[in-house]
Amino acid sequence: MVSGPVKQFRTVIKGNIEGLDQGITLLMAMTNEQYCMRAKPYMTSCIGEHLRHILDLYYVLKEHVEVIDYDVRRRGALVESCRMTGLSELEHIKIWLLTLQPHMMNNKIMMSTEVSVLNTLVAEVETSLIRELIFVSTHAIHHYALMDISAKLCDFDTPKNMGIAPATLTALRNGLSCVQ
Repeated sequence: MVSGPVKQFRTVIKGNIEGLDQGITLLMAMTNEQYCMRAKPYMTSCIGEHLRHILDLYYVLKEHVEVIDYDVRRRGALVESCRMTGLSELEHIKIWLLTLQPHMMNNKIMMSTEVSVLNTLVAEVETSLIRELIFVSTHAIHHYALMDISAKLCDFDTPKNMGIAPATLTALRNGLSCVQ
């Protein structure tokens, strides 16, 4: 039988991979033109830009040395305009996730991010890899919801349950009518 911490580790990795697979399924079903479409005037970012943002958080987490700094971004990177680069990067993150080991999950690390929309104010807090993996996964779901809206406004279909939170899907499986 698998112990508590190992089970939690496997659960979090599985959830992250399921989320990345949702992105892969979306990208496989679209053209590069659709990947770059902007649903103006409703949305200013294309799907590729949302994906780059999702991937940026994973890369910062993967490559951190001393501090996870979520303000490090690759704005204008090829992944924003090249669907195949997006697919490759999603696969790269999946491979990295599969290299992680249970003993790494609760190691204490520092996380830094800006917290104010009016001024440049940065907060730095202690966290753990497992907590940050949960964050980047739920953050990806939020952006998948935006990508889903963008796709529908540009007249193409998305995979079932695109951008719907796990707890909402559980409620729906249990027959509840709910809003995310």
